Amino acid sequence: MKFNQITLLAFIGSAALARAQIISDPAHIDVYITPYYNSKGPTIEVGPFSSGLAAKNEPEFLATIAKMKKSWDTLNFPETYVAAIRLYDLGYRKESIYWFYSAQYRGRLFGSLIDQEKMGSMGAPGFELFQAQNAFQQLVGPYINGYAFGDIDQLIPIIERVQKEGRTVPDLTKIYPRVTFKPKSEWDAANKAVNDGMTKLLVTLKNEKASIKKQRIENGMEAKFGKLPSKDLPKGSAL
Repeated sequence: MKFNQITLLAFIGSAALARAQIISDPAHIDVYITPYYNSKGPTIEVGPFSSGLAAKNEPEFLATIAKMKKSWDTLNFPETYVAAIRLYDLGYRKESIYWFYSAQYRGRLFGSLIDQEKMGSMGAPGFELFQAQNAFQQLVGPYINGYAFGDIDQLIPIIERVQKEGRTVPDLTKIYPRVTFKPKSEWDAANKAVNDGMTKLLVTLKNEKASIKKQRIENGMEAKFGKLPSKDLPKGSAL
């Protein structure tokens, strides 16, 4: 490995799945994560923001993003991931990076703190969410990271921002009311582990920038994602 790919893959998703996933259109995230998101449509089931996130009308979508911004601290990870996907597909790709890494942080924390012995089986809220946090990361990551890793200097401050915001542990019982979590005495340590993982990622990005760039060129990622444009969110919609 030319750089610390283990650290990178911990955030991008599994290497095998990423290789098997065929990205025919880098400008559109084509994924299906039941029951939360299907790119065909799209069909979205993540709660009160679902219809606005799926809106064909871009002003309606942007109004939904603005509303989600006002509820930022209490967003769950599926709706944050879906917002990242939709932002990416609609061309707000730099903004999608921030939402993606925020969703990833929230999903990782959820996965660390759910009581797996009490999460139930297929169909139970805890079980479905636990499976989804892996699926979102592994299926969406190759797209957004495919774009994001093309500009490491842009990516680093976004991750630093997400890491800083993640130092405060939210009340997961309010965000996921039908899920049983580990005792709150374990929350701070679990959150520190997630936060420390981002430190390792940042160190890799800062130290291996040239190697990452070289490998992107060699494996075709630069040609596939390097020319994708990004537009800025209107004032009032950006975080």
